[in-house]
Amino acid sequence: MEPSKARLILVIGGTGTQGGNVARELLKHGHRVRILTRTPDSAAAQAIAAKGAELIHGDLADVASLEPAMDNVSAIFSVQYADPYDQTVEPRNAANMVEAARKAGIEQVVHTSVAGSNVFPRWDKYKYLTQTWENKYEIEELIRNGGFQAWTILHPCWFMENFVEPHSAIMAPELKNGVLFGTLKGDTPLKLNSGEDTAQFARAAFENPQKFHGKDINVASDELSMTEIAQTLSHVLDKKVVFETAGDEETRKRGMLEGTVYFMEWLEEVPGYGFDIQETREYGVELKTFAEWVEENRHRFEIN
Repeated sequence: MEPSKARLILVIGGTGTQGGNVARELLKHGHRVRILTRTPDSAAAQAIAAKGAELIHGDLADVASLEPAMDNVSAIFSVQYADPYDQTVEPRNAANMVEAARKAGIEQVVHTSVAGSNVFPRWDKYKYLTQTWENKYEIEELIRNGGFQAWTILHPCWFMENFVEPHSAIMAPELKNGVLFGTLKGDTPLKLNSGEDTAQFARAAFENPQKFHGKDINVASDELSMTEIAQTLSHVLDKKVVFETAGDEETRKRGMLEGTVYFMEWLEEVPGYGFDIQETREYGVELKTFAEWVEENRHRFEIN
């Protein structure tokens, strides 16, 4: 398979944190992009269209809508929605996508999953978190064994976007008052990445499919403790930000989702997601540190 900017790339989740960044990155470098969206009239969809993307109405839950969405498409960027209240949604939608892609003769799939899905033996203390990883791994296996000429699976970590709206409402609900909190110890290492990092790796894979074929890539552009994250925010934004370690129950009462509380406990047992950040750097893809990302996105922070 020869990479070509004439190829049409279908971006799933093209109005979200990862898919949106991927679509913009591909368009910026001259690629043809089609966005599958349930709401083509939304502001986010129209903003991507204004940059040159083609919009097509569809839904992964609606199998009939996927055939026209994949017409003349050569490659797919896939990010799947994980419904926190119904864990059957994500693997079901992904299975629909893979089956439709096989029928359409799609050559390449770049899929973004999550760091930890490929860590074994599986940590099984909490059923919800175990099922989350199992769902992710099931989807990865569908893609690995889907018969595509090239596939790449990205495993991102803690998103920098968790510190800005809309994600901060549940991931950093007191940051507006200068407080980060959670069950993590202040010095526990946490690997970070942004949606832009996903986009850089996705573009690299689409432009060099054979180099990235068959690769599971842990994606991280920085590694800091929560105390260091608070210090970085304070320094770059010239605002006082502190981190407070809290117990499980207090963390829930202060606005964290239960799944996030479970995940923080896992991070204490598997510091830094269980891999060396040098693994990511060996691919030579240009990524940004947390400080650089905060500086570029300072307008998105609202801290009193």
